Amino acid sequence: MAPRKHKPVFTPPPQDLRRRAVNFTKGFRLKLAPEELRKLEEVVERASDALSQDVAGKLRLLRAALEDVAAADTRADTAMRALRTLSLEIKGMGGMFKYPLLTAFAKSLNDFVKTIDQPTPIQLDIIAAQIDALYVVLARQIQGDGGRTERELLQALRQATAKYKNPARDTAD
Repeated sequence: MAPRKHKPVFTPPPQDLRRRAVNFTKGFRLKLAPEELRKLEEVVERASDALSQDVAGKLRLLRAALEDVAAADTRADTAMRALRTLSLEIKGMGGMFKYPLLTAFAKSLNDFVKTIDQPTPIQLDIIAAQIDALYVVLARQIQGDGGRTERELLQALRQATAKYKNPARDTAD
């Protein structure tokens, strides 16, 4: 006999939970005042400098990993894992700090490298182009979705990754 299906019942939280969650003596209210919003934006702006430094470090590591993969030495497997991990980390960082284009390029790179075990020369070129695009976004501090050129480059990289990705790994992930 099949179990009976019940509709979910949503219970509103008690008022004392709201009182405990919102601290009126410290921190911020539920609806931010312009002054509070400005303070938060300043914190994010200061963190953006740290973001640039952090992403720049990750980009250097990406470039070094790409060189190890291209050399096809004993570190190639570890370097491919590093490419996957670093691109995923950069992807997660971009949108938080008004760099959705950084996120888009990092996502494109991550989607591509997660389907590859040992890249072919053309795949290495595509990976290098994506890393270069990440460098440009960071160096020029391109916020938002960039302009027409950036959108066209992103689209071209997506087409290249779709054409040259390793279809054998797609079904495994």
